[in-house]
Amino acid sequence: MSRIYWITGPPGAGKTTVAKTLLSRFPLGYHVQVDELRKWVVSGLSESVNWTDETTRQFTLAEEGAASLAKTYQRAGFAVVIDHCRNLQRIDHLEEGHLRDAGLVKVCLLPDLDENLRRNRERDTKSFDPAVLDFIVRGMNPSMAESPSDRWHVIDTTRQSVEETVDRILAL
Repeated sequence: MSRIYWITGPPGAGKTTVAKTLLSRFPLGYHVQVDELRKWVVSGLSESVNWTDETTRQFTLAEEGAASLAKTYQRAGFAVVIDHCRNLQRIDHLEEGHLRDAGLVKVCLLPDLDENLRRNRERDTKSFDPAVLDFIVRGMNPSMAESPSDRWHVIDTTRQSVEETVDRILAL
């Protein structure tokens, strides 16, 4: 059975870059970006900068949709990466309800805080100034470092290349 990987970490940790590089190592690779699924909402999108109950509901819908897509492509022989910045406990809960028998490999990319902030600010893939996410990085990075369960592979990517990180993931 092909693998499903869930790659999380704070903004700027390298999730998307690592996901694409990881999937390039497989003959069939499918990348599910939860943030992209959220953009499919045509009317009434609840943005994460002003978090409400509706924001939580819409994130949950997108995460459940990502899990469904991942399982569909996994059954078709694709290696799948779900790429999403979310707390580890929420993803554990989602796994129990939607990905229990999928052989999910959960990876948290976690450079040290200073490196994480630097990477976040240097991103040029956003339609906004990524520095506005610094407050999220400052909150998520330490909390992810303090709360990983034995169900997560936390990888310190501070001094690792993307290729070295992918090699570590493949060795799990």
